Parts: sequence; C-alpha cells; structure tokens
Amino acid sequence: MIKIDYRTRLFLYFFIVFIVFTGTVVWYQQVREKQYKRHLIEEQLSIYCNIAEKDYHDNSLPGNIRITVINNGGEVIYDNNIGDIDEMENHFSRPEIKEAIVNGSGSDIRRSESVGVPFVYYAKKVESGFIRAALPYDVEIKNFLQAGRSFIILALSLFVISIFFLWQIATRFGRDISRLKADVLAQQKARMDLKSEMTNSIAHELRTPVSAIRGYAETLLEEDLPENKRIAFTRRTYDAAVRLSDLLRDVALLSKLGEADQLFKKEKVFVSEIVKDVIEEFAGKINENSVKVENSLPQNITIIGNQTLIYSIFRNLIENSLKHAGKWITLKIELTSEDSEFYFFSVSDTGIGVDENYLNRIFERFFRVNGGRSREDGGSGLGLSIVRHAIMYHGGTVAASNQNNTGFKVTFSLRK
Repeated sequence: MIKIDYRTRLFLYFFIVFIVFTGTVVWYQQVREKQYKRHLIEEQLSIYCNIAEKDYHDNSLPGNIRITVINNGGEVIYDNNIGDIDEMENHFSRPEIKEAIVNGSGSDIRRSESVGVPFVYYAKKVESGFIRAALPYDVEIKNFLQAGRSFIILALSLFVISIFFLWQIATRFGRDISRLKADVLAQQKARMDLKSEMTNSIAHELRTPVSAIRGYAETLLEEDLPENKRIAFTRRTYDAAVRLSDLLRDVALLSKLGEADQLFKKEKVFVSEIVKDVIEEFAGKINENSVKVENSLPQNITIIGNQTLIYSIFRNLIENSLKHAGKWITLKIELTSEDSEFYFFSVSDTGIGVDENYLNRIFERFFRVNGGRSREDGGSGLGLSIVRHAIMYHGGTVAASNQNNTGFKVTFSLRK
C-alpha cells in the first residue's frame, strides 16, 4: 500500500474541495449568463408582440420575425410565414401557449411543426387570444446564447494560480503537522520512558520495606527470642509497614497528578486553616524534636484550588523539615508577598540544609540527598516531587535554596 504524506494528502483534500467549488461557480455563471441572454431575446420579442397586437400587418417589423395570431380557441388566424393557415393545426398544445395561459406569457426554443425549422418563441396572452413572435434559431442566435469564454479563461487562470498556492499552503501545513506528530510521539515516548523508570524505581523502593518486614517477621517467629528483642523487632516491623504505607500513598497521589488532573475538584480553599491542620497532625513529632513553629500566615488567605493538593503541599514541606532538619530547629511558614494573580509563600527551617550540588534535583522522583536527608529517615523520596506537581497544577512555581547562615528554604507561588 502506497503511503501518502501529509502534504500530498492535504493538497488532495484542498484540490477536491477547490475544484468542486470552482466547477460549481463556473456552471452557475454559465447558466445565469444563458438565462440573461435568453431574457434579452424574449424582451425584444415581447416588444414585437406589442407592435403586432396593434397591427400585425405593420411593415416596421423585421423581416425575419415570424408573427402568429391565435384566437382563444387555439386556431391560427394569421401567420406571416404560412400562406395557407387553414392547414395549420390547433396551437393550444404548443409549450409557449400553455405557459401563456397560466402566466400571461410564455417562451420556448423548439423545432416548428408547421415550418420545420427551429425558432425561439415568445407568446403573449391578449384579450382576443394570443400574439406570438418567433425568431429563427440559427447559428447567430446559437452563438449569442452561448456563455462567453472570457469567464472560463479567467476561472482557469485563477485555478492554475490557486493550485500553486494550495501546494505551498499544503506544504507548510504538512510540515507543521509532521512536526506536531513528531512532538506528540516524542512526548509519548518520554511518558513511556518515565513510566518505565518510575515502575522500576517503585519496585526498587518497595523491595526495601517489604524485605525488612519479611526479615523482622522471620525473626519474630523464633520461639526462643528474648522479650526485649521481640519488642524491638515488632517496633521495626511497624516502622517498615508505616514507610510502605506512606510510599504507596505518595505513589498513588503522584500518579493521579501526572495522568488525571481533571480528577481534582477546585473550590475555595482557606490556606491558613490547612496549615493549622498540618501543624496539629505533626504536633507529636514537633514536641519530640523540640521544634519551634512560627506560622505567620494571615487568616484571610484563600485561593481557588484543590484542598487535598494544597494540604499535600504544606504537609510534605513541613514533614520534610521535621524528618531531615534535625532537633531544636525553628520552622517558619510565611506569606512573603502577593500580586494581582499569585500568593508567594515560603517554608523554611534552621536545620542542616542541603548540599548545593543537590538543590536542583531535590524535586525529582525518588531522589534523596546524602547526609541527614536519606532513606534511613523513612522518606519515600516522592514528597517534594508531589509538592512540585501540586504547585504546577495550581499554576505556580517552586524553588529550593539554602539560607545565608544555615537551614533549608522552599519558596513557591499559588494562583489566587
């Protein structure tokens, strides 16, 4: 099967549409021109009928004009081309007479049954019957009634020029479509590669807590295991299960963000209330690590967004500081500024900070930095990636930096 490229396919579509349109216009113009010229002849014959109505013996009528007078019974009472009118048949069946009976006048082009040559007929209804004028349908009249060729020549010239431009347009559109198709295929491949990479990463990440739970469970099955060790391994099993649960939760949320944004309903969200709920959720961890929380968000901050995602943004950022920044830190949640479209927030801590070499990668899926912020802290490696996608969903941007002295800071914007 021959494969036709987009340029040729578009050109053929345009060509077919254009040729049908052009053909229709030319045909319509030809028909209208013929009708117009025939109407001119009929108007002239109508004038001859008016003259003949007054005196059909009028010598001012052209010699090639045939005048026929017909009474209301259809009998011919005069015909300047026929010597013996008594031999002529009844004319009620003639098309132009039938039309004149209905409309007051009628016309036809046909071969005369009386004379045997073709005529252009025009009949007019009068009080005493009908007056009919006829003009021989000879070569001169035929040529006159034909549509002019100038319009056809003009149409063909425009057609050829248009074909050239159609080819140029089809070439440009074909190039654009091919480029768009290549972009779509590249995006699809990138998504497939990302899915494959994420699947492999998830499998790797799941292996750690699952293996830990299995190992701890096998140890707990030992009958002679001391009670203190049994309690320790039970605690480790619980921690691994919690980490596995968090990982599955984060993977599910990230998958929805990447593939089904329409699932998240937007509504009026009170940001300060959400932050208070997050702080309350981590109250135990905050007290355990002696963390000072400074929440300076105004009470009246509202945005049109998804409550679950906004909660996830602040939850992951606050949890990130609580897990990785260390103890006795200060955690700040601030509204730094706003404009007509956006609120600008920051979440910062006075902890150990992040190596500058890793700052541009911390929002990647499953990426963990060395040192304090590692797998041993129990993170899934997806929290900050979820933060980035949730912020992008709300039309904002996000950036991470180390503070001048010490600590880690995330600044981001959310559309109002």
